[in-house]
Amino acid sequence: MGRRDRDCRNAIVIAFAVVAPLTALAAQPDPDLLGNLDAFRGIPAPTPMVIRPRVFAAYGALIAAATLTTLYVYRGRAFIVYWIGSWLLFAGALTLLARGYDDVRLGSVMIGLAQLLGVWSAGLTLLGAGAFPDDALRWNVPLKVSAASAVWFLASPFVLPLRLVLSTGFAASAILSVWAGVRYLRLAPPTRYVGVVVIGGGMLLLGASHVAAIGVALDQFGNDRTFDSLLAFDVIVYMFVALGMHVLVFEDMTDELRRANRELAQAHHEVKRLVITDPLTGCHNRRFFDEIERREFQRHRRYGAPLSVVFVDVDHFKQLNDTMGHDTGDQVLRTIGTLLRRHVRESDYVIRWGGDEFLLLLTCTMGKAERKADELKTAFERERRSAALPDGIGLSVGVASASLEAQTLAEAIKLADTRMYRDKLGEREGRSARPAR
Repeated sequence: MGRRDRDCRNAIVIAFAVVAPLTALAAQPDPDLLGNLDAFRGIPAPTPMVIRPRVFAAYGALIAAATLTTLYVYRGRAFIVYWIGSWLLFAGALTLLARGYDDVRLGSVMIGLAQLLGVWSAGLTLLGAGAFPDDALRWNVPLKVSAASAVWFLASPFVLPLRLVLSTGFAASAILSVWAGVRYLRLAPPTRYVGVVVIGGGMLLLGASHVAAIGVALDQFGNDRTFDSLLAFDVIVYMFVALGMHVLVFEDMTDELRRANRELAQAHHEVKRLVITDPLTGCHNRRFFDEIERREFQRHRRYGAPLSVVFVDVDHFKQLNDTMGHDTGDQVLRTIGTLLRRHVRESDYVIRWGGDEFLLLLTCTMGKAERKADELKTAFERERRSAALPDGIGLSVGVASASLEAQTLAEAIKLADTRMYRDKLGEREGRSARPAR
């Protein structure tokens, strides 16, 4: 343990040694001890603080709404707006139920209004499930339903007994809470979010609590103490629901960041692919070769793996462009690029060197590379006929061993280029030596 850690530990011990006796003395003072001290004479006893559960829960709902408002500033999601409204309405309902009313009719109206706010609160929580993760705010149907429920809960206290008004409110809240719980739990399999599970489970528990409250309101069982017990239970469940909402917001934010990072990585990969890819043939370009030249040569030298270079050139390509146009020339280059990539392994490289020249880097011996060169020439002849390409074009190929014949990859390419020209000259001499038919 370092000196700083020991100092921190000692400071904590000293603080507890000083604060603990003072706290105990203040909590349970000795009358004889304090009576002999003039400093404590005449000090009035502190006024007892009365905690009303409904007011306390209303403050908690306002805090939840405030924190969700802060999250909405950063997220701007519609489901958070529904949640904020839900907590504000819940706070209003608890505030109305927290105070007494001298006038019975006024008290009945306030209780009906509190029930209305509770139903709206559950409804907004349900709408939050429908708006997750990024749906727009929808108010048309909710406003119509809210207007109808407002007429009922504000008018029914004048014509119906209070227990019916209460039971109607608890029944509506129970239905909406269970509905919301099911919808949130249905989001769990596709999203795998913990927040939706916490919210969904909490709303189901609230639905069960409101069902029990219906029985209390109808005098089926319980009394005022049962109401208080249900309220305490609801407050605890609402705490977990608020926790689930905050967790869900952070999970949604984290998942969005992950998606953004994946999309950014894919875009970066695509940009890099476009930079190192020849757009006409789909083969790698010279920029790509410049990136891998030194690395590939050193890797083969270090591990003793064979490396061969195959240089490919198209015969009479300039004449083809001059007589048949560049569109036909581009078609020939695309066909050759596809042919070369199809006849090499994924670990090998096909590079468009420039114009009508291609370079192949093959992890094989020179003998296998020469056989591959003959195979490519034969395959191109078949491809030329099947694709109805012009007669007279073919491939001239030169092969060199980068592992045995050169000290650098550039030397091997130069050697393969020289042998390619020899192959091209031999092809021309062979065709000129053939007797006319």
